[in-house]
Amino acid sequence: MRNNEQSSDEEAIIRKCLGGDADSYAVLVDRYKTMIYNVAYRVVGDEETAKDLAQDSFIAAYNGLGRFRFGSKFSSWLYSIVLNKCRDHLRMTKETVSTDEIADIRQDSGISPEQAASAGQSRDFLQQALGQLPEEYREVLVLKHIEELDYQEIATITGAGISALKVRAHRGREMLKRILEGSGVNHG
Repeated sequence: MRNNEQSSDEEAIIRKCLGGDADSYAVLVDRYKTMIYNVAYRVVGDEETAKDLAQDSFIAAYNGLGRFRFGSKFSSWLYSIVLNKCRDHLRMTKETVSTDEIADIRQDSGISPEQAASAGQSRDFLQQALGQLPEEYREVLVLKHIEELDYQEIATITGAGISALKVRAHRGREMLKRILEGSGVNHG
């Protein structure tokens, strides 16, 4: 589905929800549940917390549908909600990112067990290193390099300017590089 068609489809679903058809919201949840979970997981680093935050985000989005600005992207609106939920959680818990369990995101198929083990170890180190970054840098790196969003969409989601986001991304990559070098990981 192309972006314009998807936006029209999503706007129709939102209008149905606002008209009282709560069941139609399940289409949007199904469409974005993996994306929202992945963002939450990458920001907080804990599977169970990420699941809870993703669920809370969908509930908050449903309850706030009346504030959704038609004409804007629903996915961007959801990203901002999940990031706010993650920020609130991190502020309340003041915890660092847990690396007990790392999701297998975008794992290549057809690789040898040795390559898979090495890739898994690299993901573990990367998640641990992400957890050491300040929140504002971690968010930009997750959205830019893991979710592969452009700076304009990240600006819409975070409310920060594009130049500030580019600076955060650059500084975040530099910090990440130093953290990985300090841990002996070859980041190639």
